[in-house]
Amino acid sequence: MARKRTITQRSFIYGEIREDFLEADDLELRGASVRGGLNCRITAARTLEARPGFALMRQMDSTTRDVIEIQPETGLLYGIVITDTALQIIDSTARLVKTISPVPWVDASTVWVEPFRERTVIGGIWGMRILNYLDGAWSLDDFQWAGAAGNELAQAYWSFRGDVQITPSALTGSITITATQALWTPAYVGQRIRYGFREILITGYSSPTVLTGSVVSSLPPSFRITVTSGSSFRIGDAVTAADTDFQGVVLGISGNIINVATTSFFDGPDINEVLTGPSGGSKVTAKVQIAPLASPVWDEPLFSDVRGWPRAGASAGSRLFLVDHPLVPDIVCCSSVRDITDFTIGAADDDGIARRCGDNSPRFMHAINAGDLLLLADKGLYYVSVRDAVLTPSSFNAVQFDKRGSSAVRPVAVQDGVVFVEASGQEIAAALLQGNIYLKWSVKTISTNHSHLIKSPTKLCGVSIFSASPEKYLFVVNGDGTLAALSWVDTFNVESVGFLPWATAGAFKSMSPIFGGYWALVDRLISGATKRLLERMDEAYLVDAGTPVLAEQVLTVNGANLTVNGANLTVVASAQTIFANATVRVYGGGWDYGDKSVGSDGIIPGEFVEEAIAGLNFEARALMWPQEVIQSERGGIYPARTIQGSVSVLQTGRMHIRCNANTRKVGGYSFGDDLTAPPPDKTQKYRFPVMGMRDHPEIEIIKPGPGRMAILAVTHEVTY
Repeated sequence: MARKRTITQRSFIYGEIREDFLEADDLELRGASVRGGLNCRITAARTLEARPGFALMRQMDSTTRDVIEIQPETGLLYGIVITDTALQIIDSTARLVKTISPVPWVDASTVWVEPFRERTVIGGIWGMRILNYLDGAWSLDDFQWAGAAGNELAQAYWSFRGDVQITPSALTGSITITATQALWTPAYVGQRIRYGFREILITGYSSPTVLTGSVVSSLPPSFRITVTSGSSFRIGDAVTAADTDFQGVVLGISGNIINVATTSFFDGPDINEVLTGPSGGSKVTAKVQIAPLASPVWDEPLFSDVRGWPRAGASAGSRLFLVDHPLVPDIVCCSSVRDITDFTIGAADDDGIARRCGDNSPRFMHAINAGDLLLLADKGLYYVSVRDAVLTPSSFNAVQFDKRGSSAVRPVAVQDGVVFVEASGQEIAAALLQGNIYLKWSVKTISTNHSHLIKSPTKLCGVSIFSASPEKYLFVVNGDGTLAALSWVDTFNVESVGFLPWATAGAFKSMSPIFGGYWALVDRLISGATKRLLERMDEAYLVDAGTPVLAEQVLTVNGANLTVNGANLTVVASAQTIFANATVRVYGGGWDYGDKSVGSDGIIPGEFVEEAIAGLNFEARALMWPQEVIQSERGGIYPARTIQGSVSVLQTGRMHIRCNANTRKVGGYSFGDDLTAPPPDKTQKYRFPVMGMRDHPEIEIIKPGPGRMAILAVTHEVTY
């Protein structure tokens, strides 16, 4: 005899999972997810509701890449708009505050930004700049390295060509610098190199082996030193004098005479002082200063137009970290704690650090502060501890905690972790700090059950820090113009995250967590032209690219109309004129006015309530999993057939319920409603029969037009 059972789903926390689960008997996972959830979101109560719309803020340049929030002063928020041709500053109303043009880049897709209050570091493959803010004034200035002793610069240096020796013609003044191999290019002019850790400003290019320069501070001398016995020394040995702390490098040996290029204590060793090397020592019997030797002890700026610039940056422990060097991809370099422009590399606790690290020469593509500094490479994930102790050159240690790699998409921080796109470019993973007594970093792929929603991601949008909403969201911007909206309840972990797909009439190009909310860059085809619009996700808007409907306003002065040739001068809001000659959806005050044509002057003919909004309609759809098997209390799994269902909604307007091929319209007016008022949103349960297809029956709840839809529960009545 057939039995009946009622199965109610009240949690949708996992969002939309893969179609592969259609024949699966994973009842727990299916019981907290949906088969499809277009333009829906998961609430803090684990219910499902239609996403908000977007308010149109302004039209942007077609090359606009991103909008990033900065806070130059407490309580003062601005947005940096990055385009291929300019840098723009906007306020929280999208009002343009400042435009800086030209800019040093031609392709803004590689630009990275790291804010430090009134100074914002902006970098890319083209170099580095600082966006300065002072008393309301903005300027984009060169990244000036801090000054050091002797008029030198506190920049990081690196030996890129240890196989080459250079010879200065003198120790001071204007000199020539000769290399043992073809090395120099005209690009060296204007930058500094070091000989024996002292700087030379390059002033001219003569040939691939000869430069001219000006000594910034006196170069270290070379000495011909006579010792009691030269048998303890080899060419290339670093030697130290016992009393004076003279240090140098042995560059020539002839019997008991050695030629040494000084690296420390320019007066040279004292007579009768013992000179010690790795293999032993010998007493100095004579010394004489000679012409500068051809020495391998030289280096050049780590970051420059010659050798390249960092392609990513981060801040942690009061330091600016720079990673992803084009020639030394496994190097991590950070400023001193004295200033973000001071990159003096040394052993003191407050000195800067330049360190190659990692296994198998990884390319560190990203650095992000997540309590500890996380370094995401193409081959492995590492952390540098800054959570438990002050970071110093002696404590710096990059520890690998996972072997999987990261893609070029920049990661974002979430509670207790970091979300990133794996090296495959098609999976989303989270690096999480977990544990009870001993905390450790671990990595889990979080998109396995939602992989169909991840489509060649181009950007991740993190949590809006100042959002007042209890819901926390993270967005994956896909290459096809859709979004995968990731949400979670309470803490972020793989057992509580869900993905849902969002789409719009156009293509999402970027999403940013700014001004206490989420702002999007969207390409929309309007009247035959593609326009890139800046839009703000807004709970009060039920359409996309929404703008208040404004009638034509007559311009007046002192109460009199302004006219030209007898005709009134009128103005229409600039946002509305974007839709000139296009079709928009108009709603307001609970009324859905349907699709309306916008005139060439931006005017929408007709009479509307004062709060009417015009924009682009979007549908929200929730396709439920069919209940085809059940777990019997007597044990075992039995096949089931849904014969009837119901959906409980909260403050929901008109919607459609589709059961297989049959669609039922619900909501709207009920008996006794005031027909002069808009149809009210309702909180109630709608029942519906399920007829037709028995194999994988489809039950879908649809919001077809502007309105609200909040699904509290879906009930299936089954026989088995």
